Amino acid sequence: MATVQKLRDVTPEQLVQRAVDLRPMIADSAPDNEKNRRLSQDVFNTLRENDFFRYYQPKKFGGLEYDQPAQALQCVIEWASADASTGWVCALAIVHQWLIAQFPAEMHEEIWGENPNATACGSYAPSGDCRAVEGGYRLTGEFHFASGVDVTDWAILGVFFPPEEDGGRPVPGFTLVPKPDFSVKDDWHVMGLTGTGSKTVICEDVFIPAHRRVTFAELVSGNSPGYQALQNNIYRYPILSLVAFGISTPAIGALNGAVDTFLDAMNGRMTRGAVVLGGNKVRDFQAVQMRVGRAVGSLKAAKAMLFTQVEESRTKVIDRGEILDIQDRLDNRLTQAQTVALAVDGMDELFGAVGGHGINTSQHVQRAWRDVHAIAHHISFNWDAISSMYGQHALGVEPQGQF
Repeated sequence: MATVQKLRDVTPEQLVQRAVDLRPMIADSAPDNEKNRRLSQDVFNTLRENDFFRYYQPKKFGGLEYDQPAQALQCVIEWASADASTGWVCALAIVHQWLIAQFPAEMHEEIWGENPNATACGSYAPSGDCRAVEGGYRLTGEFHFASGVDVTDWAILGVFFPPEEDGGRPVPGFTLVPKPDFSVKDDWHVMGLTGTGSKTVICEDVFIPAHRRVTFAELVSGNSPGYQALQNNIYRYPILSLVAFGISTPAIGALNGAVDTFLDAMNGRMTRGAVVLGGNKVRDFQAVQMRVGRAVGSLKAAKAMLFTQVEESRTKVIDRGEILDIQDRLDNRLTQAQTVALAVDGMDELFGAVGGHGINTSQHVQRAWRDVHAIAHHISFNWDAISSMYGQHALGVEPQGQF
């Protein structure tokens, strides 16, 4: 297993370089991740040992507590360039530390007090039956798409907490459940992101202490229980303006790696069979050149949009201490969906030039193509829904959707 030298006080820039250095190891593991339909525990442990999952974790519990999202996302691009499934699971492992930090301080002590290396998977859509009992809640239900459940220690689960007053509505939010308290249904049989192991978590009458609760309203307020305890502006981001970048950015990384791999493969490759100009170098075909140009154009546009938007939000939240308003939050959501759409466009261009050999399951580009299309099917990046939501606000209509 490849290792990277560990530094006592690692900087965000050094973490990016570590991510670059780990690309060959991640690429080597990708076929087994896909075959096993889960991320390698060795790969996950290597990234954990190299401090990546400490990025947003509070300093009080051994974290780095950095407030520079751009460098965290650059790490994701590097991992996903080698394997989108690794990029997806490990991006969530980074940003879920931020999400755990939003819970009350008692939750921080419970999860990190004895094990500062603890990590969490997540299933966001509220589900199951959550009933109030003395001291907390009882939770029963199935929670789908828990990416990385095989390699993490806890599960962040979306639930509807009981109404806070008689006749009120259930309250959407999140809770946390340790691995010994749930079972896993092995139902992850999919065409893309296969290595994420996004299986179903099953809870059967699990007791949830009252401190394992944070509501969606608190997570968009900029004043969550965790922020009140930690007093660092990084914990003032609205949830989707930070967390959702963790699962949109792997699409950019997948395209980035596919371009690199495609260009390397074109060196010396000749056409074969009864085709026009058979026996010539593939790189000399104008159609191939055009596809490469359009793919790289999509990649550069996606990266530019991503990092421009991330920096705009960082300046407001971190430097100015402001709360992102509806326009800011919608700008982030539009960027997430648009960059995924650009990655799909770029991958489609590139995949159209791989030829017959390129559809072999051993080929990197075909896997990246499937992974990017799988990411595009995530409900958070439905381009019709997100573009419509943005347009509603721009036109003075109440936006319908999550932002």
